[in-house]
Amino acid sequence: MNLFCLAPFTRAAKWRLSQVRQAFVSQLVLRPSLLCQRLLYASGCLLSLFSPQLMAAAEPEHFSPKVVLVSIDGLRWQELFYGADAQLANDSRYVRDPKLLAPLLKGHKAEKLMPFFHQVIKKQGLLVGDRHQGSLMNVSNKARVSYPGYNEMLSGVADPGINNNSKRYNPNVTVLEWLNQQADLQGKVAAFGSWDMLPYILNVPRSQLPVNAGFASASGELTPELHLLNKLQRQTPSPWPSVRLDVFTQQFSLEYLKRKKPTLLYVAFGETDDFAHDRQYDQYLWAAQRTDQFIAELWQQLQDDPFYRNQTTLLITTDHGRGRHADSWSHHGSVRAMAGYLQKLTASAAVEGSDEIWLAALGPAITPQGVKSTATPWWQHQVASTVAELLGYDFQAFQYKAQAALPLTSSSQQLAGRHNQTQTSAP
Repeated sequence: MNLFCLAPFTRAAKWRLSQVRQAFVSQLVLRPSLLCQRLLYASGCLLSLFSPQLMAAAEPEHFSPKVVLVSIDGLRWQELFYGADAQLANDSRYVRDPKLLAPLLKGHKAEKLMPFFHQVIKKQGLLVGDRHQGSLMNVSNKARVSYPGYNEMLSGVADPGINNNSKRYNPNVTVLEWLNQQADLQGKVAAFGSWDMLPYILNVPRSQLPVNAGFASASGELTPELHLLNKLQRQTPSPWPSVRLDVFTQQFSLEYLKRKKPTLLYVAFGETDDFAHDRQYDQYLWAAQRTDQFIAELWQQLQDDPFYRNQTTLLITTDHGRGRHADSWSHHGSVRAMAGYLQKLTASAAVEGSDEIWLAALGPAITPQGVKSTATPWWQHQVASTVAELLGYDFQAFQYKAQAALPLTSSSQQLAGRHNQTQTSAP
């Protein structure tokens, strides 16, 4: 019998074949020690095509959607889709030793810089934001700096009253806060970030969300791993007074996933933006590459855990873009938002390109589409409703100003209606 002449395939059979493909493709970036495990799993998928009993046994008893939202602060779409910029990599203003970047400038530059995005997400999910391929995504807030961007991303609204990075608690209710108030999700939402502004963005005093950001230590019942992380964080200097190194955000997040099993987790990495502001293009690139590795590690942990495997959507985006040119790549923002600390740049050079962002999506609900062209631009303020919809909730039913979810899946409307009858509004 020719396996590939079965026509038409059942929906379940098609899903099983997709798992076989993913089991092999994933070996490009997953740990080699898991190869045998993945091959056994792929074999089981093939056998299930011929046995309804085996197929039923392999299916999860109950599909329970989860979402992990990740942001990479200020990572340009240019590097994400095209790798290291040769002009910047050889500019003595931004790189001390260009020879060290030579490996990133050969061959497939984008894959060299961010292999997980291009070897896994691009093949098994979708990417949006490559403007050379008619794939567009933008911020709608006029400030084009971090706090306004995170607010727009998480609340679904570009608030003109939030126009800089001043420390004040967000008056807008974010999708994380709202979902944490739903009966089925109470205590199942959490956030980790490298920037100490995250508790303000998520308004912790009001939202009561568990948020670990800046230089905060893990608290509560501590495992040996968390004791060690707390100690290492105290003893490791950061180049910046308000941003910790991303490795601590990563490891605290992984420990929380393992111990607490949240349904929605937000992870906000920050090094790319800070190294860019320091005008260190080489360190900006290495930070981007490390973040790609962090996300690969995060995805691997999700696939190793039966609680998350085949039930979790990974969304990755950024809070703002950056300048397009050699004299402006390290900065972003409107004239008003930059007032007082970017005097060396002209207004036009600083603003140009900083509204241009991107998004990546991977998971069982995401049809593999590669770089997805967009008839009209996608917008940052659509991310909040997208997160809610992937979990089966309608954020617009609470926040009427929030924009509609992004068209990531063909089953979006079905997901959106699952909990409409049981939702509660925020006080």
